[in-house]
Amino acid sequence: MRQLRRENRMSEKRIEKIRCPKCGGEHEFTIWNRINTELDPDLREKVISGELFRTVCPSCGQTIDVIYPCLYHQMGDKFMIYYAPGQEAMRQAVEAFREGTEEIGIKRGSGPDEEGYTYRVVGSLYDLQEKIAIFEAGLDDRVIEICKVYIGSELQESQKTADFDDLRYYRDQNGHDRIALMKEGNAFASSVFPRDLYKGISEHYKALIERHGGETVIDMNWVMNSVSEEEKKQ
Repeated sequence: MRQLRRENRMSEKRIEKIRCPKCGGEHEFTIWNRINTELDPDLREKVISGELFRTVCPSCGQTIDVIYPCLYHQMGDKFMIYYAPGQEAMRQAVEAFREGTEEIGIKRGSGPDEEGYTYRVVGSLYDLQEKIAIFEAGLDDRVIEICKVYIGSELQESQKTADFDDLRYYRDQNGHDRIALMKEGNAFASSVFPRDLYKGISEHYKALIERHGGETVIDMNWVMNSVSEEEKKQ
């Protein structure tokens, strides 16, 4: 039984033909349906760098981003992230986690070692990479998302000229937590992310997180919806 559960968690891939949008040439590309970083540790870096979702046309040298769904499993840190591009794919992934369908049951495995796991669904590669960074740092992504609201508001007050459409957490080479200002998917500035703020937010919003923190999609919309629900009760 233990061996069967281990096999259910193995990485899974398939080969598909990719057509170059520039020259029309075709070449083979590896699609990863499921990634287990304990069994295939080299895949983690390829997810972080984006290599697993990018290819180069051998005919003309065109770089091609390949968007496909993937279940990312990091057993050592006890988290699973379903990268499901597109609203419909995200909806299906959320339902799969919520209802425990046979398919996701096979991917998740079973047994007492499943306790304490965190399950998330994301719709972009950037979100997948950010979630990995947050969980590896031992942080709670729900707290991080609330912190972004405060940091974003402060930046808008202090830097009127700052034009950004997103905020993302990352850890720099010196091990410092940082929040990057993003514009159209590109980071153009960052600021140190104070752990005192993280601790304060965690304590202040503890009740909200306990009541609304069971969702698998944790993003800015989750923050707004959760705060709105709390305000209705007051």
